[in-house]
Amino acid sequence: MEMENMKFKFVNAALAAIIFSVSCFVNMANAELLLVEQYDDFWSTDVNQLINYANNNVASSSTSWGIIDFTDDPSGFAGEIPGSNFWPSANGVNLGISHPINQTFFARITGDFSTSVADTYFFQTYNDDGVFLYIDGELIISDSGIHPEQKFEGSKLLGIGNHTIDLYFYENGGEASLEFTVADSSKNFMHFNDSQGAVTLVSVPEPSTLAIFSLCLIGLVSRRFNKKV
Repeated sequence: MEMENMKFKFVNAALAAIIFSVSCFVNMANAELLLVEQYDDFWSTDVNQLINYANNNVASSSTSWGIIDFTDDPSGFAGEIPGSNFWPSANGVNLGISHPINQTFFARITGDFSTSVADTYFFQTYNDDGVFLYIDGELIISDSGIHPEQKFEGSKLLGIGNHTIDLYFYENGGEASLEFTVADSSKNFMHFNDSQGAVTLVSVPEPSTLAIFSLCLIGLVSRRFNKKV
């Protein structure tokens, strides 16, 4: 009887470990960031080439941001919302539009966001040069041009829940800038991490990572149980 009680306690402890691990990773998910990966010295107007290159090469630099507003020329125009950041490879230093690191590259921006209301959502970019935007795997903005900064817009009817972002931006000489914002049917565009915005950024932990963490905690509980036995 005593052994059965100990086994029962072990099972409860193991379940508690799993619940604890899930709770920890949910808290980590509140970081609300998009992953920005920059690939230097490669660009293409063909989105399939960009996707293939990103899937088969390590990014030159990467960072995470809740605001997608990048430029290599702070004195130039960079979207309609004031303020911008430097591209990841610039490492927070104003290298200017003539620096080779800003001349030929592309960036892949990925992440997840959630919607609490079913609605038609609008996605807007100001970009120099081109950009391709996929929402839930559907291409809704396709700009394969070489040009000064221009505005592009796409829309998609979204239900309640989580949705995916896959954006590819490329640059081939001159100023490199991108502002990426979102709005519901009101068309009041805001950054993705704006608390007053139409969507909320989320970060879902990979199942394999969650499983490994849970198993580690279960192993720890099991070790303590065996010692008591």
